[in-house]
Amino acid sequence: MKWMKRVVLGVALSAAIPAFCAEAPVETPRDYAFGMALETSPSAPWFRIDLPSQVYQQSAWPDMRDVRVFNQQGETVPFSVVVQKTAAAAPETIPLRVFPLTAAPFGVNTDSRRASESMVLRSSGGLEVHLQSEAARNAGQSYLLALPDESKVSRYISQLQLDWKTPAGNWQGKVSLYTSHDLDDWRLQDESVTLMDLTSGTDRLKMNRLSLSTRLSSDGTRYLLLVFADQTPPLTLTGASALPRSRDQENDQIVLKSAENRVSENEAIYQWAQPQPLTSIAFELENGSVLPVELAWRGAVNEPWQPLTKQVLYSLDNRNSEPFPMQERVVQAIRLTTVNAHLPETLPEISGRRDQLTIVFNAQGNAPYMLAWGNGAAEPASIAMNMLIPEALEKAWPLDAIPRAQALEPVTLGGEERLTATSEAERASQWQTMLVWGALIFGVVLLLVMAWRIWREVKNKPE
Repeated sequence: MKWMKRVVLGVALSAAIPAFCAEAPVETPRDYAFGMALETSPSAPWFRIDLPSQVYQQSAWPDMRDVRVFNQQGETVPFSVVVQKTAAAAPETIPLRVFPLTAAPFGVNTDSRRASESMVLRSSGGLEVHLQSEAARNAGQSYLLALPDESKVSRYISQLQLDWKTPAGNWQGKVSLYTSHDLDDWRLQDESVTLMDLTSGTDRLKMNRLSLSTRLSSDGTRYLLLVFADQTPPLTLTGASALPRSRDQENDQIVLKSAENRVSENEAIYQWAQPQPLTSIAFELENGSVLPVELAWRGAVNEPWQPLTKQVLYSLDNRNSEPFPMQERVVQAIRLTTVNAHLPETLPEISGRRDQLTIVFNAQGNAPYMLAWGNGAAEPASIAMNMLIPEALEKAWPLDAIPRAQALEPVTLGGEERLTATSEAERASQWQTMLVWGALIFGVVLLLVMAWRIWREVKNKPE
């Protein structure tokens, strides 16, 4: 059996030798599918460039790991990928109309499975609000808040601020907040919220804000209802304002158009050349169009469709469908299916939005520099900004102070076959897999040979 030990030892050595001999390959521009020369002037230690749209469409990886910057000598230079941000403007408050309401006698609703109290609230102008709630019996003073009739706003709201006449003494009460789009269907947003207006000497404590998470719009939620608890002392509201969601900074977005394909009279597919981590998708229809649809998405060509949403797309009276948030899902295609309708002659357009990326690179070596992208075998190479620009120089070299590099015409480097290239680790894994299968097959053959020899020996042995 010594010959079997020699064979096994030979197989083990053949598997180990490539691991010792392998060396990390040096990258060159030809390892990447596409590139474009960068014009850098005047002289500076660092430059920056916002990635052009074709880089997103042609990158082999959604996270853009296959982006590099080369100098004239064909060497990679240190770089960092940052998300471009813009300081958000201070949100403007949205004034609301205030209508005091008086409560009519309540009754008991027995039509539903679970009986609940209901009441009718009326304004001096004859407006009626029918509120059905388990807390209706304990309802006291009420106010209806509404967007102005001519309002065109559509904003996410985070808080509701109330203004009132200064009470004669210290005041404290509880209020519930409801929202509606049609004055009939009311939804409870917050219950028994404490409000107060207290004074002590020259100090004053005023709690006049309620948390609210909804979108106010003229064609959506446009009515708010305040219902104070019956034990709360009367309060005279003089005004109310909706406070939009405040953000210190917002990520810049780049728009990536999709390629549309009509599949049937009620189905169309919109796809991108490469999967994209989308923050949202936007719709564009011909003016005067209304189209109920069902949307689905997939992350790759060979993946199954996943349901996304059902909604009505529209373009009416200079108003368009709101973009639909995607939470940075990696999306390769969107499928649009009409609901009880046919696709129009001119298909709706769907575009994707993702965060705008900026490359900051160290100007090592000689110019001109080249931006390259498109390599399926690439590994992440971006470094943190504090590794690119020393901490002592951060204030002197903020992102806005770094000069921009100008992109010239794109060129083809290694070609599209580089998009499906495999890395050294992947090739080593494939080779090791083949080796394991070869060893298993070889072992089976050895067992068959041994069984055959034993069978021959037993057959030829004299009785």
